[in-house]
Amino acid sequence: MAVGHSRIEAGLLRVARALARLTPMSRRLSVPLCLACLCAPILLSTQTAVATEGQWKPSQIAQIHPRAAEAGLELDAKALWDPAGDERTGGLMRASVNIGGCSAAFISAEGLIATNHHCAYGALQANSTVEHDYLKDGFLAETRAEELPAEGRSVRILRSITDVSEAIRAKLDGIEDDVARAKAYDQARNELVDACEAAAEFRHCRVASFFNHSEFELHEYVELRDLRLVYAPPSAIGEYGGETDNWMWPRHTGDFALLRAYAGPDGQPAAHAPDNVAYAPAQWLEPSTEGVSPDDFVAILGYPGKTERYLWAAELERHHEQWLPMRVGIYGEWIELLEAAGQRDEAVGIKVAAFKKSLANRHKNAAGKIAGLDRLNFVATRLAEDERLSSHSDEAKATLEGLAAISAARRQRASRAFLLDNLRYAPRSLVIARALATWAQERAKPDLERKSGYRDRDHDRVWNRLQQLTKDHDAQVDVELLASFLAYADMLDEDQRIAGFDAILGAAKGQGGMPTRRDGVAGPPEPYLAAARAALEGSALANPEALAKMFEDPKRVAASKDPMLKLARALLGDLRELGQVKDAERGRLLELAPSYFERIAELRGRTLYSDANGTLRLSYATVQGYAKWNDEQQVAQTVLTGAVAKHKDAGEFDLPDAVLAKAKSASQSRWIDPELGDVPVAFLADGDTTGGNSGSPVIDAKGRLVGFNFDRVWENVAGDYAWRAIQSRNVISDARYLYWMLDEVEGAEHLLKELGVADYQPSAAKPGPDSAPEAAAPEGAKQAAKPASSKPGCGCTVDGEPWAPGLLIFTFAGLAGVRTRTRSRR
Repeated sequence: MAVGHSRIEAGLLRVARALARLTPMSRRLSVPLCLACLCAPILLSTQTAVATEGQWKPSQIAQIHPRAAEAGLELDAKALWDPAGDERTGGLMRASVNIGGCSAAFISAEGLIATNHHCAYGALQANSTVEHDYLKDGFLAETRAEELPAEGRSVRILRSITDVSEAIRAKLDGIEDDVARAKAYDQARNELVDACEAAAEFRHCRVASFFNHSEFELHEYVELRDLRLVYAPPSAIGEYGGETDNWMWPRHTGDFALLRAYAGPDGQPAAHAPDNVAYAPAQWLEPSTEGVSPDDFVAILGYPGKTERYLWAAELERHHEQWLPMRVGIYGEWIELLEAAGQRDEAVGIKVAAFKKSLANRHKNAAGKIAGLDRLNFVATRLAEDERLSSHSDEAKATLEGLAAISAARRQRASRAFLLDNLRYAPRSLVIARALATWAQERAKPDLERKSGYRDRDHDRVWNRLQQLTKDHDAQVDVELLASFLAYADMLDEDQRIAGFDAILGAAKGQGGMPTRRDGVAGPPEPYLAAARAALEGSALANPEALAKMFEDPKRVAASKDPMLKLARALLGDLRELGQVKDAERGRLLELAPSYFERIAELRGRTLYSDANGTLRLSYATVQGYAKWNDEQQVAQTVLTGAVAKHKDAGEFDLPDAVLAKAKSASQSRWIDPELGDVPVAFLADGDTTGGNSGSPVIDAKGRLVGFNFDRVWENVAGDYAWRAIQSRNVISDARYLYWMLDEVEGAEHLLKELGVADYQPSAAKPGPDSAPEAAAPEGAKQAAKPASSKPGCGCTVDGEPWAPGLLIFTFAGLAGVRTRTRSRR
């Protein structure tokens, strides 16, 4: 590797890997983590799998139903998913909907939707001002007329799934060139999507790939584009515990919010309008007032975003050694910049809130993955498995060599590609400029040949995004972010330079780049700040009127001398060059990935589920606790008493006064759990979840709503790569906490009536002497994790089940403090 490239790698990766174990936090909380473990493979059969592992496609529900029924499910397979039905007749899974990358569910016949507070965060921010800060204070619409628009957001209800594997393969057969193959794949998908969306208005269609490009499906959604805010608790509830409790357990967060979908007066999907009426879904989830107890069956319905259980070992190794540490190091710098901006000005803090949250999600997720992979020694395990694969045949060896070559090329360009791939986190002015320049460029092409996200179907989405960016713009934040990009870009080797950034560096070029934390300097050095100020001077793209004129006129964009547009046009050249390399890799993977998956499936010798890809899935589970890495046993449920015990009257643990007042009489509430003797707040299950499952409805054995998935425990962050039976736990807000908030804190009788629980009266509570254990020891635990049973049907199991190379025997090598940073979304 060239000297200059080594400098940025050595600087960024050294710092980032250190941060993965000792991450600077705004709250400076140390969390014990194990550094590493030793692995000894013993070659054994791999014919069994953890019962609850798997994110199952709708088409697999009938197949896995017997195992789910044995675990406690009382519904038949067609009650969950009927492939012959549509969005109205096709089963309970269709009550789960997609909202902008989060999951959600209809919970009333009048279009009421439940999701996570953090999934409604952007809509709350967009409606907030310093005078009406709905993030801080929460929001409740007393009437339908008071509901606030969630502009630019929509609800997608799955209507149908069609296997299009043969149609895709027919377009790819005989193509030898990798780039041509990738472009043919894109065009085949675009044609299928266009035909699907032309069949009816307010349709959204996508082609999804499964089993490493082995199968392809066309998913058709009904899209409701009038979505409105109904209720969100204050952030002191929706984010209670903040960064300290994020990814941790015990947890006392009420991560829930309510929205409503609207349709035209005829009941059909329509654009936002005053005379629209509440949408009437045919499938919605009825609430359970009984809730859950340890060992109960639950299922998580939703749209998990991305797992990589079938990632080839060389790429997993690159993630562990290079990509994840870079995320930790560089994202950490940007988050601190945004935190400082919010502290300087409350209005700016509102503007950057969602931006910071997005960065924070990825930052802490990366740190957790590094810690988990280290703990498992999982890279070595996967390398051994791929070595075993390679020895099977010449074809397998050639496949793995081809995949390894892709990873080697990615390593070589990593620092340059990281900055270009993360331009969405650049100054808002530059993000606007890039979107404008790309929009204008793509409009010159036939629609079928345009980039995803910049086709005619994307017009309104792109414009809504640009409008929100203008609202989020702050001039000083732009300067500091651009200076950071310039400082990192100045550390690149000569053959990896980014021409667009070099053109504006000026006298800052060669000034040393971004200092490491050990240099004792916070933020980008002054030479880069000066270059950023000069580059941004005179830019008017954050002006909505100027932006509107250019958006519909590509000639104006091409002729504009706005400095950020000039920079964006220059960067498009760098992006185009990188895109060509990535297109070649995508085309190559269309051949290599299915071959690799076929061999992995044969080696593991069992029915496999597909990696998550943002499509509808079901995971079934059991409510149960677990043991942390230090062997401390954790109970499966938390209660309101525990939340009060954490209250500190400031910062992340500052419960609203109204909640504290009502908590004093909580033991008399109709919403208490009779076994716990308190209002339940959250619970754990061994569900198989990931990013995108935020807001997923959690149902009981009868299909009734019992909670809202919102997180995972720290020991499960690396679960995107490897399932772990003893510690794979997802964190769920108990629906009864929502009902208690609506009833006793908010006085929202109208919503309780709509949910059908206004007249609920419990049977006599039977609190025992050990009720509300958290009051005495909120961080303690009394319930050991329930042993997972072993049954066929999984993908990537680590402990509890033998891996393909063999059973892993772990020797724990010690503890280190890891400081967790920001809120993360699962």
